[in-house]
Amino acid sequence: MTRNTKLTLYICGIVGIAAILLLYASFDPAHNPFPRCIFLSLSGLKCPGCGSQRALHAIIHGNILQAWHYNAALMVSIPLLALLCFSGIAKNRFPTLYNRMNGRIVIWNVFFLTIGWWIARNIFDW
Repeated sequence: MTRNTKLTLYICGIVGIAAILLLYASFDPAHNPFPRCIFLSLSGLKCPGCGSQRALHAIIHGNILQAWHYNAALMVSIPLLALLCFSGIAKNRFPTLYNRMNGRIVIWNVFFLTIGWWIARNIFDW
């Protein structure tokens, strides 16, 4: 991949993230026609991502406790996602960090924590 292609992808990614943040800052997903969770609609059970749209809206407006209430897993995963993005961008400078963040241990831990969150939030009604 050429340097110009990478730069274009980064710029498109930043513009896309900014557009999503602007959308969620402008409209409250709880009161607007945002997509609903298909899994919740069909089964009545919450998926690991249920509440993420409302949590994102709350984070943008600085209401961290409300965001935690909507989806605690999203709040916990934000630093991990930031580190994952950083490791991808700086993989040539920090190859060990990149290899660890994309290694089996991290991937399996995230998988099992996601499944655990999915089960726990339905048992305890989180």
